[in-house]
Amino acid sequence: MARDPSAPPPPCRMGQPPTDWRHLLPDTLRALVVPPQRCEHHADDELPAERTLGYAADGTPSFCTSRHRLAAPASDDDEEFVETTSVTACTTAWRLHDGRWLVHESVLHYGRCPPEETARYYLSETMPR
Repeated sequence: MARDPSAPPPPCRMGQPPTDWRHLLPDTLRALVVPPQRCEHHADDELPAERTLGYAADGTPSFCTSRHRLAAPASDDDEEFVETTSVTACTTAWRLHDGRWLVHESVLHYGRCPPEETARYYLSETMPR
C-alpha cells in the first residue's frame, strides 16, 4: 500500500508517539473499531521505549501503540564512538468490534541511506504486547 506523501509520517519517523488514535487507521475501517475514551501514556525511564494504551467506555483496552529503539555504537574514525539508533520498531493496534485486533507494524532500519522501512497490517486474536 503506497503512502500518501501529504499524510503525517509513520510513527517510527515521528519525534513523539501519535496523539491521535486514528493515525494509520484506514478511513474505511474506522467503523469497525472500538474507539478509546481515554488514553494513558507510559515511558520507560531506563530504556528508549514508550507505550500508549487506550481504553473503551467499559474500561477494556481498545487501542495500543508502542515504540522502541535499539541502539548501537558508531564511529567515523574508529576512535570515538557515539550511540546511534540502529532500528526503531513501532506497533499500533485497534480492537475490532468482533474482538480481534487490527495491527500495524513498522520497522525502520538505519545504516542505509535513506533508512529502510518495512510496514504491514495484519489481524491478531490478542492485543500486541
